[in-house]
Amino acid sequence: LNPLSKLAIVFSISFIALIIRDFELNFWVMIVALLLLLSTRVPLKHLKTPLISVTFMMITLTFMYSLLSRVPGEHVYIAFPWGTYFTENTLVYGLTIVFRVMSMVFATLLLLATTKDSDIIRGLSAVKIPYVVCFTLSLAIRSISMFADDWHTILEAYRSKGMDLSKGSIIERLRNYVGALIPLVVLTLNKVKDIDFAAESRGFRISGKGRTQFEKIKWAISDVFVFVISILAFLYFYLRYG
Repeated sequence: LNPLSKLAIVFSISFIALIIRDFELNFWVMIVALLLLLSTRVPLKHLKTPLISVTFMMITLTFMYSLLSRVPGEHVYIAFPWGTYFTENTLVYGLTIVFRVMSMVFATLLLLATTKDSDIIRGLSAVKIPYVVCFTLSLAIRSISMFADDWHTILEAYRSKGMDLSKGSIIERLRNYVGALIPLVVLTLNKVKDIDFAAESRGFRISGKGRTQFEKIKWAISDVFVFVISILAFLYFYLRYG
């Protein structure tokens, strides 16, 4: 599939998840997004870290929503001293939000795991997105992999010194990881400075005026089919639930 078809999938799934408020429909949207991600046959070991992070974030979100929300219901099971309460609808609403976020995360992973950042820029440029936005998004995508590589290098350096940051109490782990963030910030600032010098030395213009594309986006039958289905699905749910 070309980048525009994949962008259409991400756009469709993300906006459908935001439009729908029904618990069951959001669950099935999340399942569809997960199946599409698995259909790419990307090795799960490459997705292990982001999936673990997202799962932890979703558990935390559900827990915090249960403690801090005021969702009305027929029965109040727990009334917290800070003014919030837990009803039979609290968990349903909390999981609905979780399903929404998970749908968007799975759709985004589908794009990032199967598409190069340069292809994403070409796809966005094809729909007349300003070049400054495309370039900023490209740097953000590349920064994710750079942060991950630098973080892995820092953890390996700690392990080579006989220090395991994952051991100890929660307070000790937080203290250790905060200490590990300092060299990560230093490395990040140095790389930002290097990118700035490299762009300036080559006369790079952020405006993108006069810039041409070496490769053109090609459309196959499968691309047209996926693009049209994605747009029609979005329009259907928008007109019915929007």
